[in-house]
Amino acid sequence: MNPKKTSDIDIFKNVVSQYQDRLFRFAYIRIGVREVAEDIVQDVLIRLYRAMIEGREIKSYEAYLLRSISNSCIDWQRKKKETIISIEDSEDIPEESEDDIREEFSRISILLDNLPFNQAEAVRLKCYDNLTFKQIAELQDVSEPTAKSRYRHAIWCIKENLNLNKKPKK
Repeated sequence: MNPKKTSDIDIFKNVVSQYQDRLFRFAYIRIGVREVAEDIVQDVLIRLYRAMIEGREIKSYEAYLLRSISNSCIDWQRKKKETIISIEDSEDIPEESEDDIREEFSRISILLDNLPFNQAEAVRLKCYDNLTFKQIAELQDVSEPTAKSRYRHAIWCIKENLNLNKKPKK
């Protein structure tokens, strides 16, 4: 067997073991359907492997994978013409930390439902995926100040919404 191919396989195995759970969570929070999120992650990992075999230079596996998953989720949402699926409509929630994921997904869905997609996605990337604004800017293909602005505006809108909900009704 070619040593280069063996090296690619070993690198690929390490990338999968390192990022697979995070990538699934990343996709699942955006899609809300376990099977679709799993399919998206699998397709992206297959594309990565093919790129590696073809000898394409990938500077950051993490950035490549996150951007590919993000784009695949956006494509899926466009096809389905749904941006967010309520937790009640989602079918199969992962067994591990089910309550945490259910609560997290429900909370983020409620808070982000009324925001423009790019602002909501900036919040998801920052709060759930712990990405830097530089990474968010790269994923959204915008400047870093634009990524920061989207995040700040989204947080301001969420705070305003929460304040409106706390005011006593007359």
